[in-house]
Amino acid sequence: MTPTEAAVLARSVLSCPDAITLRVSEDRQTSLDDDYDVTCDVHGAPVFSACEDSALVTAARGGAGGVVEVSSGLSHPATGGRRIDLFLQGRLAERGAGCACCGESRSLVALDPTRVTLFCDDRPVPVDLDRFRDRRHVLNPGYLQRTAEHANEAHESELRTAMASTFGIPVRTLLAASLLRVDPSGVDVSWLDSAGAHTERLDFLRTVSSPQELGEALRSQLHAGLC
Repeated sequence: MTPTEAAVLARSVLSCPDAITLRVSEDRQTSLDDDYDVTCDVHGAPVFSACEDSALVTAARGGAGGVVEVSSGLSHPATGGRRIDLFLQGRLAERGAGCACCGESRSLVALDPTRVTLFCDDRPVPVDLDRFRDRRHVLNPGYLQRTAEHANEAHESELRTAMASTFGIPVRTLLAASLLRVDPSGVDVSWLDSAGAHTERLDFLRTVSSPQELGEALRSQLHAGLC
């Protein structure tokens, strides 16, 4: 595995986790599993949302170190059949306020990594930090997989409406619809109707290079209600 391949795989695992554990790596090795929600990967820094009075925010305000352990949620082809885990070590830092839509004031806390290690079938693979943080890796395979999964899980009704409109199918005949694969150039879609199963490729007008551009392209091709 080349250094660039290791960095892309590490970013993919962070973007598409099966499970994440965050611990404060000071004397007490405190587990903070119940005090935070995973928010996002911001250019290689995992970001968490937590209550203002939580142990996580207190630790971040004190400049504590932290360790993030990530179990991969990548599909089998992306892992090559290997068990993939990711460890990030660094400093916790408060990054402003989170969403207050639930009526609860929350803060954002990031782990700024100083060391990143992949474990492939328990074999450690050090990851170069500069390559790991490279903004060109933002649309990594894990991010693209998670984008498709989110659309299928949260927007199946909108997908059926979109595909009915795009392909001229009566929406009442559509039994299911999903995104098979998303990449920077387009999206492979699938639907099931009274005539059977179908797949089609929808190409974007231009290759996208950021999450914002990807979202706009998906909404343009599919449905304005997708997020």
